Order: sequence, then C-alpha cells, then structure tokens
Amino acid sequence: MRIEILRKGDEVLTVTSNFIAVKRKNSEVDLIPLVDDSGTGLRVDEKRIVTIGFGNNMVTEETEDGGMIINF
Repeated sequence: MRIEILRKGDEVLTVTSNFIAVKRKNSEVDLIPLVDDSGTGLRVDEKRIVTIGFGNNMVTEETEDGGMIINF
C-alpha cells in the first residue's frame, strides 16, 4: 500500500491508525483522517481533513453550497 499525500518540502509528524499529521512547507499542519473500509481497504477521508493554520483562534468551514461558517 502507498499513501501519496506529501508534497515537496512536507514532513510527516505522526501516524496513527486514525490519521496522519503532515507539516506542510508553509508550516501549517494537515490532520488527514484514515478510514478502514472493509470493501476497499484503507483510504483517506478527504471530506474530513483538518488544517491547522495561522490566525486569531477562529475555526472556519466551507459548506457544500460554498458558504462559510466561522466560529470564534
């Protein structure tokens, strides 16, 4: 099995059975969830990737229709 999620300059911080933490070249960290699907095996859950970035302690999420939810 090969999980291709890294880009040049990225660094893997940790790997668990639930997620991979990747420090991106720009110093942000992506928490990439893994799903063990009995039909297809291990896969990345692209809809649940969380990016830890720079800001003022806000959480934002884009909705399916393109709207933005912001929590302070």
